[in-house]
Amino acid sequence: MVAIRAEMLSELTWMQKLTSGTVRAFEASASLVAYPSGAAIFRQDDPPTGLYILRSGRVKLCRQSRARKQILALLMPGDWFGAESLPTDSPSPYKAIARTPVQSIYIAPQPLRELLSSCPDLQETFLEITAQRLKQYVSLVHDLAFRDVSSRLAAVLVTRANREGVVTDGGICIERLLSQQEFAEMIGTAREVINRTFRRFEQSGMLQITSTSIIILDLDSLIEIAQQETS
Repeated sequence: MVAIRAEMLSELTWMQKLTSGTVRAFEASASLVAYPSGAAIFRQDDPPTGLYILRSGRVKLCRQSRARKQILALLMPGDWFGAESLPTDSPSPYKAIARTPVQSIYIAPQPLRELLSSCPDLQETFLEITAQRLKQYVSLVHDLAFRDVSSRLAAVLVTRANREGVVTDGGICIERLLSQQEFAEMIGTAREVINRTFRRFEQSGMLQITSTSIIILDLDSLIEIAQQETS
């Protein structure tokens, strides 16, 4: 683990809500950790974790029950994960896997408990970002219950285009990152269904898939599909 610098925290927008004293205490308690691609940062049902704030790379959160796996989120720099189960001292609800080489700010469980108890502004911010993650999971449950595969896949692509898409002359480009099997695990369907849906989107002129990227050619049509619900 490596000590962090103040400028690393200044990159985080939610840190701007904290007092200078809280930021200094946070900085003193945090360290920088790194994981290679494919590493399990922590596993489902592990003891409560500390707080991770992603600085670089991509992290996949997933939950497994017997042979079935559900990808909950594909995180990008600036996102946080872990620590949701810390206040209730319950097992970790998901597994966190480094999808690429990862560097993250980290605060271990006990220092985080001490910070939350001594810094009311950090406690309030922690509740806010935890509520945002809960809202994301509620949205996932809604999509699985009320949207078909085409709508769910379109929603994932639209979200990624808005968050990380690079506008080029050829369209909005996002990294592939996920295999078709992983897309299936995120959408909640079979790989074959994802394959057919991607092919249909391509044939309709909404996107183009290369070996390294997905180029979105018609974002408006994808948004329209993403908003559809089953009757």
